[in-house]
Amino acid sequence: MTDQKKSLLSIVEQGGYPDFSSFYQSLDYEVTSTTSMRKALGLLKQHRPDVITAEFIYSPMYSARISNLESLFASLQSQQLKPQLLIFIEKEQLHHLDKLVTSDMEMHTITHPVTTDKINRCLSQAVNMNT
Repeated sequence: MTDQKKSLLSIVEQGGYPDFSSFYQSLDYEVTSTTSMRKALGLLKQHRPDVITAEFIYSPMYSARISNLESLFASLQSQQLKPQLLIFIEKEQLHHLDKLVTSDMEMHTITHPVTTDKINRCLSQAVNMNT
């Protein structure tokens, strides 16, 4: 059995909440952070993260999309990656996210304000489900 660290990809496009990198590291994750979805999609080609944290950003200005996450979901599906997803979202936007979710995703939504307690609860649920 190896003691290889779990990996976490943190995608922070808009922010508005604290940088949780040190918290993730305290939970023994190797953290990679990026501030754009385009860079995140490139990172997915090189890394296979165990966990991805990302913000749900809804905008009617996206021409054929609902949000910033559709490219991420498509990339995960095409590469057959199944990380645990933690989506940070405004409560008022939850109904938009429901339109995108597929049953084969292990996804947790964390409504604002995003806190370490909420993140820890989601990560703990996944560990319990996988044991």
